[in-house]
Amino acid sequence: PALARLLSGAAAETAKGRDRLARAADRLEAAPARRLAQLAERLEALDRMRQTLGYRETLRRGYAVIRAEGAVLTDAAAAAAAPLLEIEFQDGRLAARPTAPPPRPAPKRRPGDEGQGSLF
Repeated sequence: PALARLLSGAAAETAKGRDRLARAADRLEAAPARRLAQLAERLEALDRMRQTLGYRETLRRGYAVIRAEGAVLTDAAAAAAAPLLEIEFQDGRLAARPTAPPPRPAPKRRPGDEGQGSLF
């Protein structure tokens, strides 16, 4: 009888151990797929942020990128010195040649408006 109880207890513990092992094996098999899914979601979120922060989104808001000989220009002096400019808009690119700005017109004066003059 003692041997039967011992064998019965050992069989029950073995069955519990097999169940625990099967559950652990299931979790272990599912872990790589779950991890890949998490990483894919994170990558998609980072890509959405990259697109939001990219210069193409800025073009969609009405700005333009000006280049000369493949380099981005950031000031008027560099643009004026370039022989040919390339302007990128949201829907395409356009070639342009820089020119000197037109002279400012003199302010118009009204007849009889000679200024305030001196009070002294």
